[in-house]
Amino acid sequence: MLTKEVARLRDKDVRQRRRAVRKLFEDGDPSAMPHFLPFLEDDDEWFVKRALLAVERWYDGSDPRVAESLASSENNERRLLAARIAPRTSSPGKMLRGLCDDDDAKIRLAAWSSLIRYDSTAAREGLKNEDRAVRRLSASELIDSGKFSEEDVQIIASDSSSAVRRALIKRLSSNKDEDLYPELPEDLLEEVSGSVEDASREISDSASSALKTPWIRDFLRSSAPEVVTILTAGFRESSWVENSDTVDSVVEIVSDPLLERILRRGKGVYIEAACIKGIMDQKRSEATRSRLVLDRIGRSPSSDFIGALDSVDAPAESELAMAISALVVEAARSDGGK
Repeated sequence: MLTKEVARLRDKDVRQRRRAVRKLFEDGDPSAMPHFLPFLEDDDEWFVKRALLAVERWYDGSDPRVAESLASSENNERRLLAARIAPRTSSPGKMLRGLCDDDDAKIRLAAWSSLIRYDSTAAREGLKNEDRAVRRLSASELIDSGKFSEEDVQIIASDSSSAVRRALIKRLSSNKDEDLYPELPEDLLEEVSGSVEDASREISDSASSALKTPWIRDFLRSSAPEVVTILTAGFRESSWVENSDTVDSVVEIVSDPLLERILRRGKGVYIEAACIKGIMDQKRSEATRSRLVLDRIGRSPSSDFIGALDSVDAPAESELAMAISALVVEAARSDGGK
């Protein structure tokens, strides 16, 4: 079957090539990954996106040239992917350290995250970085690992950023062991919670970490318009939709108004995947699920997204069923005009 679909990837008919891509993803065979690589240079962005997704899912690091090529690309999305998959190679250190100095903040943070997983001593370096998000990540990794020294604690406690200090505060609060660190500032524990603006900044730094913080989760459940507006800004500055586990947590935690707002803009594979999870969530109100469908109108939804809507359980004549029908009709008209 794999040979048949790989052959179809070279078919002159674009429809046949797209069917082959979809079938290979459905089969989920990692050996298909090399056959997607030529699509990285394709003129059709649809194929480029699927090639990047195939690399992210199936790359095993056996050919370091794949990661190196992505790391040297002028395209931010490719360098970001390189930062994530580099640890799968046998010697990612040099590549990751290069990406740690990238001009793009998201790429720098992803590279530092991968570097720390590869070399735990890098977290101590990160505590001295000029980038607040890198210091916060490093502090969290050190504290969570339990492999920190008294000097590390003092550096974290005296950091100028409350987001960095909270990595230590979280441990102190959960363990009730303030006496272990007698030299810490007396008012450190007063910083256990923060404002909604603080929550938004923490989400932009690292949505996955922010979602684990109780006081931030409280804000995420709010439907107050002013809270939703501020938190939306934080989500839009992060890359939360690119991590399926983070998407699952967001869909589980956030209020209906916040979910609608953070998924309203943008298009592409990641946004659509997040929307589908929200639409499939029967704990959500029908109005919100319908809104997630209708917000895709005018954003060129993919055929995969339209196809996924067939699995949505929506009673006939319901608000959700009518929203799906409207989107399907709009997509059909768009296809017919091409």
